[in-house]
Amino acid sequence: MDKSIFLPLVQNAALLLALVFLYDAIPKKHQRQYFLLWRLGIGLLIGGIGVAIMSTPWMFEPGIIFDTRSVLLCVSGLFFGGLPTAIAVVITSLYRLSIGGVAMWVGVGVIISSGLIGVIWRHYRKAHLANISGTEVIGFAFLVHLVMLSWFFLLPSQFAIPVLAKITLPILLIYPLATWLLSRLLSRRFELERDEQIRLQDDFLFRSQFNVGNIGIAITGVDQKWIKVNPRLCQMLKYSEDELLHMTWKQLTHPDDIEADVLKFELMLEGKIDNYELDKRFIAKDGSLVYTHMTVACKRANHQVLLVIAGFLDVTAQTLADMEVLASREQLELVLSSSDLGVWDWDIRNDHIERNTRSADILGCDIDMLNANSRQWMDSIIAEDRPKVLHSIEAHIRGETPQHRMEYRLKTLNRDIRWILDTGKVVSRDANNNALRMCGTYTDITEAKLIEESLKLSALVYNNSSEAMSVLDENGVIITVNAAFTAITGYSESEIRGQHIRMLYCDLNGHDFYTHMNNDIREKGEWQGEMRQRRKNNEEYVIWLTINTINDKEGQPYRRVALFSDITDKKQSEHLIWKQANYDTLTGLPNRRMLLEYLAAEIKNADRNRNHFALMFLDLDYFKEVNDTLGHAMGDLLLIETASRLKSCVRDADVVARLGGDEFTVVLSSMADHKGIERVAEHILRRIAEPYVLGEETAYISASIGITLYPDDATSIEGLLKHADQAMYAAKDQGRNRFNYFTPSMQEYAKYRMRLIHDLRQAVVNKEFELHYQPIVTMETGEVLKAEALLRWFHPERGQVSPAEFIPVAEDTGLIVEIGNWVFEQAARQSALWRKNLGVEIQISVNKSPIQFRDEGTLLHNWLELLQELDVTGTGVCVEITEGLLLDASMGVTEKLLAYRDAGVQVSLDDFGTGYSSLAYLKKFDIDYLKIDQSFTRNIDTDENDQTLCEAIIVMAHKLGMKVIAEGVETEAQRQVLLNAGCDYGQGYLFSRPVNATEFASKYLVKEA
Repeated sequence: MDKSIFLPLVQNAALLLALVFLYDAIPKKHQRQYFLLWRLGIGLLIGGIGVAIMSTPWMFEPGIIFDTRSVLLCVSGLFFGGLPTAIAVVITSLYRLSIGGVAMWVGVGVIISSGLIGVIWRHYRKAHLANISGTEVIGFAFLVHLVMLSWFFLLPSQFAIPVLAKITLPILLIYPLATWLLSRLLSRRFELERDEQIRLQDDFLFRSQFNVGNIGIAITGVDQKWIKVNPRLCQMLKYSEDELLHMTWKQLTHPDDIEADVLKFELMLEGKIDNYELDKRFIAKDGSLVYTHMTVACKRANHQVLLVIAGFLDVTAQTLADMEVLASREQLELVLSSSDLGVWDWDIRNDHIERNTRSADILGCDIDMLNANSRQWMDSIIAEDRPKVLHSIEAHIRGETPQHRMEYRLKTLNRDIRWILDTGKVVSRDANNNALRMCGTYTDITEAKLIEESLKLSALVYNNSSEAMSVLDENGVIITVNAAFTAITGYSESEIRGQHIRMLYCDLNGHDFYTHMNNDIREKGEWQGEMRQRRKNNEEYVIWLTINTINDKEGQPYRRVALFSDITDKKQSEHLIWKQANYDTLTGLPNRRMLLEYLAAEIKNADRNRNHFALMFLDLDYFKEVNDTLGHAMGDLLLIETASRLKSCVRDADVVARLGGDEFTVVLSSMADHKGIERVAEHILRRIAEPYVLGEETAYISASIGITLYPDDATSIEGLLKHADQAMYAAKDQGRNRFNYFTPSMQEYAKYRMRLIHDLRQAVVNKEFELHYQPIVTMETGEVLKAEALLRWFHPERGQVSPAEFIPVAEDTGLIVEIGNWVFEQAARQSALWRKNLGVEIQISVNKSPIQFRDEGTLLHNWLELLQELDVTGTGVCVEITEGLLLDASMGVTEKLLAYRDAGVQVSLDDFGTGYSSLAYLKKFDIDYLKIDQSFTRNIDTDENDQTLCEAIIVMAHKLGMKVIAEGVETEAQRQVLLNAGCDYGQGYLFSRPVNATEFASKYLVKEA
């Protein structure tokens, strides 16, 4: 390095130290007191130093000089600011212009750029000048002097290049170092000024706080005696300064706080802590408590505490307020706890919710678990309700609603469903109106919901019930009614409200009815029963009314509730059902059930009054024939007329009943003697015997009456009916159209008949029956080709029982079906046996009862199968039926007779002419034989009428293709008359009595064989 350059530049840089010395020479208080003058003066000073520096430069050649003005001006701009630096720049620039030379303007540019860079750097780093680092200063210096060197490029190249080549290295070595040294000295001065200013500020603050501050300050010794106190502490404790200096702070400390304070103070004396803070109570001079926040520090020397300084902040008002708030909060929590309200507090920004214990109780979980999981409550809301809850909360947060209020269902951890009323409100928002905090409550309204639903249901039932309801006050004034009330009574709610209930009273019930009803309501508070009323349109109807009383807290009547329903239709239906159950639908007479009830009542009445009554059992004679010939419709008309005639024959107090079919009963009450009974019976017989005009037909019937007396003949209802029935059958047996009293012999006959039925059943089981055969003889030749099978019963004890005795009983009991089946089977097998053994074809006639046609079921099919099995045709078996059977279409006679014909079985019509004979039936059905009843043949030889009838029957039968059999032929004269009349066959004692099969075969079959 060229020493000729280096040494002048170092000497020039040394002049910069004058700036530091001159800066320190100016008093600091003058700098602060005359700030503007000081800045002007420092600018002139820096300009003067700059002129001095420029007076001793290193000269490259005349007009091109180098000095440290750039260091001076950039440091001036950095530490002293714009005004002093601007003054210095102007002074140094004028001086450089006065020197002149080739590089004059380059020199001026260096001056301006150096000062400007310093000012700009200060603008951004002013706050850190006292602590500016060396690295930053070196960087700053390099920037300034690189800019300075760049100015030399403005010179002509023959000057610039030699100058830069020679001066660049010294400049970049010396000038940054000089800049760093000068900056370090000035920054130290700034640091000292800052520390002094801080000390002055702290001293000012302490003095201001000590004397006029709001903090009580005290300096004490290690024995806690007051050494110095400020006025604020005196004001707080209500002692004068002199009084406090003669006391220790322990004397003024609340007894409960001494121990904690002493413990901390001793730790500080021991050197374990340097300071401490404590909330502490003092007792003021007037005895009041002063709450303070005490900050204690100490001054140590050689690890020993010399002085203790304490600051006391009076927090009495705040503490009392906090205590009041705490008390209010505790009171609020107590109120919320007693009111069963769940409380929630939502920190919206942090999305954290705090809930109280009641909330956890509602959900059925632990409070810590609930607050640890903010989502648990929301997740427990029923899925269907959750969107509505979220929407309500979001709408309130956005400010669309004044509060969040929602009812929803919550599924607890016990899987119960609870109804919750959730209310909340935003209590804090930021400057942008964003919600920060939201608080609210949970109310368990499950019970209220149940009550609400119950009330809704009750209201729904009240308004939609088909039963009329009304609420009355204690005096009977109507308060409200439902729709059913209006519909039933015809009165609108506006018409009936405010009216007394007596406006609905009806005279149909009578005065005593309402008196008794109101007495019951007053005494018992309730009443129930039937009542008649009139609608608004005066229409009568029947109601079932229930009245109940609601009492107030004192037990006095408050409201009465009346409920009633229109039971008019029900009563009519019940009456109809009762009538149908107790009265005959055809005749309108009481039926058997009603008769039994009446007889029970009549027996009690007779026992009570010790009188008699008569029971008549009446059966119509020949009604069946009328019903069969004229039809059921005409039969019904006859029964209706009969009922009317019977009622006209008795008193109003007497009862006529129909038991069913053509059976009637008459109860004659309080009969004193037999004459009155017989007079009524004879009147009934006469009226019944009168002609019945049935449409275009006229019918004649009679009646058979059985009479029994109470209590002479029986003392029970069953006994009376049984005896009257027996007496009626006795009347029929005596020829009909008469009445007959019950006698003990009838009872004996009934017992006999019962024994007979029992024996008959045993006879069927034990096979006590036998068939006898009576021959049917050809009238012209005397040849026997037919026989009638006749049933005989040989009782093991009684011997032979007459068929006239047991056949009717068998028909009555239904045993005739089984017996008849046995007879048919025996006759068929006998016919087949004679044909097989004797080679004789004998046709056996078998009588078939109408009961068999009605009840035989599948026996007909069995019969036909048996005939087919035995190979028996019409020449082997013939079925005998009565003509009355042809009149009953209900038995399927036509179908069964056709079945016989298809099987080749012949049919004989027995007892022809004794009933309602109809030629139409003879034409309709396939009949092979007519049997003339023995009542016509008995006197045929002496009675011309019988002879004429027989001849007519024979001619008619032959014309219709039928053969004729005459029954009961007992004399030759009878046989001769019948033969002359053209009769085909004869049967009777003239030819033979009925005999058993062996005798019949030996007498009529073997001989011919």
